[in-house]
Amino acid sequence: MRCPRCEKEFVFEFQSLQHWLKASKLDNSQLSFLLYNYGSPLCEECENDLRDSFYVSGISPYRCQSVKRKG
Repeated sequence: MRCPRCEKEFVFEFQSLQHWLKASKLDNSQLSFLLYNYGSPLCEECENDLRDSFYVSGISPYRCQSVKRKG
C-alpha cells in the first residue's frame, strides 16, 4: 500500500479498515481529518506526525480553511 501523504510504500498490517480504526492511537477529530483529507490510512511515520502536530497550533486543521484535500 502507498501512503497518500508521503507516497512511501508500507505494509498495512490490519485485516480491515475497522481493525485499524480500533487500534489507532488517533482521536476522533484526527481520524476524521485523516480520512476526509487522505481517504485511507497513512504510514506509521505520517500517522505519528499527524498525531504529534495536530493540536500544536491551537487551531485544529480540521477546522482550518487553508487545508486542501488531496486527490
